[in-house]
Amino acid sequence: MESLTLARREGWLGNLTTLSTLQRSAGLSNEQAARLCFVSPETYRRWKSDRKPNPCAVRLMAVMAGYMPWQGWHRWEVIGGCLFEPGARRGLLPGDIQGLPFLKLALEARSREVMELRRELEALRNSNEARPRRAGYQ
Repeated sequence: MESLTLARREGWLGNLTTLSTLQRSAGLSNEQAARLCFVSPETYRRWKSDRKPNPCAVRLMAVMAGYMPWQGWHRWEVIGGCLFEPGARRGLLPGDIQGLPFLKLALEARSREVMELRRELEALRNSNEARPRRAGYQ
C-alpha cells in the first residue's frame, strides 16, 4: 500500500509516468479514464504509450485513485469508497462519518452525566464525613 500512496502523491506532484498505476488504482478502464479526462480513447492510449500525458489529467487521476491534496489531509486516502487515516487498517465508510455528530452529542451527554454523578458522590462523601459517629460503629 505504501508504494501506491507514493504513486498517488507523485502523480499529484506531476510525475507523468504514474498515469497507468493511478488508472489501475482508480479501477478505471482505458475508455473510462479517457472519458474522465475528456479525451478520446486513442489520445488516452497514446498518453500511456508514446506521448506525454496532460499534467492536469495525471493530477485528476491521482485524486480518482484516492490522493487527497487538501491542506490538513496529508497521507489520508480514499480507497474503495472508504476514508483511511495514515497508518489505519480499516477505513471509514460514509455512514461512519455521517454518524459522528450524533456520537459527539452522545459523548457530551454522557460527560455531563458523569460530572453530575461525581458531584452527587462528593456531596454524599461530605455528608457522611460531617455526620457524628456513634460508639461501636465505624
